[in-house]
Amino acid sequence: MSRCGLDFGTSNSAIALATGEVLRLEHEARLSRSVLFFPEDTLDVLAGGPAIERYLEDNAGRFIQSMKTWLPSTTFTRTQIRNRTLLLEELIAIFLRSLRARAGEVLGSELTEVVMGRPARFSTDPKADAFAQARLHKAAELAGFREVSFVIEPIAAALTYEATLKRDELVLVADFGAGTSDLTLMWLGPGRRVKGDRRVDVVASSGVYVGGDRFDAAIMKHKLLPYFGQGSTYEVGFKRMPIPTYVLSRLLSWNEMSLIREKSTRQLIDQMLKTSDSKPAIEALHDLVMYNLGYRLYRAIEQAKVELSTKPKATIVFDDERIHIEEKITRAEFDRFCKPLIDELEECTDELLARAPSDLKIDSVFLTGGSSQLPSVRALFARKFGEGRLRTADAFTSVAEGLGRAADSAFQLSAEG
Repeated sequence: MSRCGLDFGTSNSAIALATGEVLRLEHEARLSRSVLFFPEDTLDVLAGGPAIERYLEDNAGRFIQSMKTWLPSTTFTRTQIRNRTLLLEELIAIFLRSLRARAGEVLGSELTEVVMGRPARFSTDPKADAFAQARLHKAAELAGFREVSFVIEPIAAALTYEATLKRDELVLVADFGAGTSDLTLMWLGPGRRVKGDRRVDVVASSGVYVGGDRFDAAIMKHKLLPYFGQGSTYEVGFKRMPIPTYVLSRLLSWNEMSLIREKSTRQLIDQMLKTSDSKPAIEALHDLVMYNLGYRLYRAIEQAKVELSTKPKATIVFDDERIHIEEKITRAEFDRFCKPLIDELEECTDELLARAPSDLKIDSVFLTGGSSQLPSVRALFARKFGEGRLRTADAFTSVAEGLGRAADSAFQLSAEG
């Protein structure tokens, strides 16, 4: 066995074989968190679950997350860790190398060829999109894969759904990741899967920057920012000023929160601590940023979001250092906060449908990815296509399974093609 499919996600990653089997790489889990941790007291580099365990025990070190998000960015090319400059490609390679090594241990053989997933759009800018794929290709090579190809993630998910079909169908596949949502309209079925080249089966593809992270950010923005100084003022000269917008905006993205730790912002927080009219909130802001607690806070937010998928209300609970949160949220509130995101999803869907021949009839809509479980997301597609046409599978591994199936040497549907 030398080939595999690898789903490198913003939040989670997985490896699957050509049979579609998703490997259990961490404590029998099929998903590995896409994170790295560089502890301060050792030269070790930890990836996935072990990185999170060590970080939660003692967060003295550098915690790297959401690496995929930065791929199309020309402004983030490298970072300093332990007095060493590491390119983004090298960081991603460390994580991919860890996955590859674990898979090799499970299989008892080395993986040398990989089919990787990529969003329908890394970026709306074609140059940035190509730049992102080239960086991911380089990272895979650095991780030890000798042959690397790509399949668009919703198409990979489509192959998973296709394995269940008894007749050919025109399917709208919607894959909801942490960073993006990707849609593909494609012919699937037993009469199609026997072909090697599947490019002619793709009717249209599109994508939008609406993912699980933005749904989490909506909760942070509308429910939690007052805990960290929103609405408070501090003294500048002889004037009182509100907390700068750029500081609060950084709190809406867990992978950007660490950027607030730069010297100028540390000095600003020190000034606010001295003169704020809401000192407990600024103390909470200080501890959130300086003690690198963003990942822990967003785990609590995500937990409440998941609970709202099945219950009418939830409570966001977080108690660490000088941060004390116990905030109730209802599903109705959450749906209201997220309406702009649902509108963006609908606009993307309508744009894709407008590019397809008007006489085509969609037989089914396959929803996958974490946010597919949100009632407001499902309600959007039920309203547009009817509840009876909606289909689901494992929300978190269907892309990996499809990439594994695409690792057949006869399969031709690469993103380059």
